[in-house]
Amino acid sequence: MPKINKSQTLYPHPFSKAYWRDAASELKDTRILVIAALMIALRVALKGLAIPLAPNLKINIAFFVNALGAMIFGPVVAALAAAISDTLGCMLFPQGVYFFPFIFIEIAGSVIFALFLYRAKVTVTRLVLSRFCINFFVNIILNMPIMALYYQFVLHQSYTWMQIPTIAKNLCLFPLEALLLVLFMSVMIPVVYRMNLIYFSGEKLKATKKVVVGLVALFFVAAISTGAYLIYNYNTSNQASWLKASEKSEVNIGLTSLATERGFIEDDQVCIIRRVFKKLGEEEVQIVFDVYDVAEGADSEKILTYRSTDAKEDQSLTKVAEGSAVVLQKDLGNPVELSMKDSK
Repeated sequence: MPKINKSQTLYPHPFSKAYWRDAASELKDTRILVIAALMIALRVALKGLAIPLAPNLKINIAFFVNALGAMIFGPVVAALAAAISDTLGCMLFPQGVYFFPFIFIEIAGSVIFALFLYRAKVTVTRLVLSRFCINFFVNIILNMPIMALYYQFVLHQSYTWMQIPTIAKNLCLFPLEALLLVLFMSVMIPVVYRMNLIYFSGEKLKATKKVVVGLVALFFVAAISTGAYLIYNYNTSNQASWLKASEKSEVNIGLTSLATERGFIEDDQVCIIRRVFKKLGEEEVQIVFDVYDVAEGADSEKILTYRSTDAKEDQSLTKVAEGSAVVLQKDLGNPVELSMKDSK
């Protein structure tokens, strides 16, 4: 293929014909297509890698490659690369049932990075805004209707549109992801500039007073956000899965004994915990439990180590009622309050 004489114009915004003409011309550049293929391979390879921060909170490594590639080859190639990497990732590393509309989330993220970074004088502000737009408009706004379709057509379940944990995670991750993106680009932009892959040397990302203050501010916002998320996650998570087998047995025995003593259940019934909530710094533990009929000959000792998710798989148990209780952290086996709901 003959060498292409490309313009080296930098644009203040993507809302011009020339910008999109240059973006489309990248499809004719063999070197750009090779770079795109390498970026696709990297994205697929890094798809499962992440930096764990807290329970259910992690930073996926692949977004760094996504941002770098989008800055080099623009929104047109970025959209195609995202579609290919998403398809290959699902084929090579399948996670559950493949659902085609998820591809639009990948494409949208890549295109947004390109709109902010391709043929632009990249600044801290541009990098921060690009990450915010992806976290908010893609991971929250666009993700919600696609997840609703997934739940309806694949899982055949209803979907709650306002997923507070999802919103909290994305808003919490944003400052730290933005900070890491700025640091990553400050290293990579001079490298790809020397390779003549971009036309901006990165002077706007040098460690000026303004940049340093911005990065320090992002660091503190990230630390505060992560701490707030940890507290929120601790206070709202079902902590039943955190209990050891001996602790589950202690709670179940205490619930069963008190419910039997008060005449709420029969001798051949057992209480099994379903949800456990404890707010940070409080001694009281809120418990939701289910009541089951126990078939003759069942392994009672094993059953007392169950949660409700385990009990559903045990054919010797039949759910008949549910209830709630309050226990103290230091004395899990002695409920201080107990109430029963209507039998099912």
